[in-house]
Amino acid sequence: MQKVKIPISIEPAKAALKRMTYDGIIVKGGLTRLAEVANVLDDHITAAIECGVDQQGLVVVKGKASANLELTCQRCGGDLELSVSTDFIYTPVRNAAEESEEPIPEAYEEIELGEYGEINLIQLVEDELMLALPIVAMHEPEDCSITEKDMTFGELAPEAADEKKSNPFDVLKQLKN
Repeated sequence: MQKVKIPISIEPAKAALKRMTYDGIIVKGGLTRLAEVANVLDDHITAAIECGVDQQGLVVVKGKASANLELTCQRCGGDLELSVSTDFIYTPVRNAAEESEEPIPEAYEEIELGEYGEINLIQLVEDELMLALPIVAMHEPEDCSITEKDMTFGELAPEAADEKKSNPFDVLKQLKN
């Protein structure tokens, strides 16, 4: 079965009533913010999105997304290939700043509707993938080109310890004399 492109935006209320499902791809060219922090290795990102109504009558948009990325290792500076996947579940709200009368279940994240009552699926998936990235991208210690012997923890290099630092108040002493 051929994968199709995920639509850029949807009206979640209409999609939920029709119980729409979107199983497809997002072309990596549309993910500009993700491209700033990682290189997308494949030509596309795989995403599956399902819209529906829960038992409370709330509109729900849930899905999964996965991508093969290349990050920069923060220890050695080399390339680090990483497979990232994420699950998400949202309920759209008109204005996220206002408190609703009925509390939204903790399992759902709120997503604010645009001015035409739509949500941008591309941005939603991009945000979720960025949140799934590791805080500090590093190879496993055994796979990294920098070994423990090359690292120092709390110690200055011998040449740095030998340098005599100038005192900023020496200039004042010279003016006084």
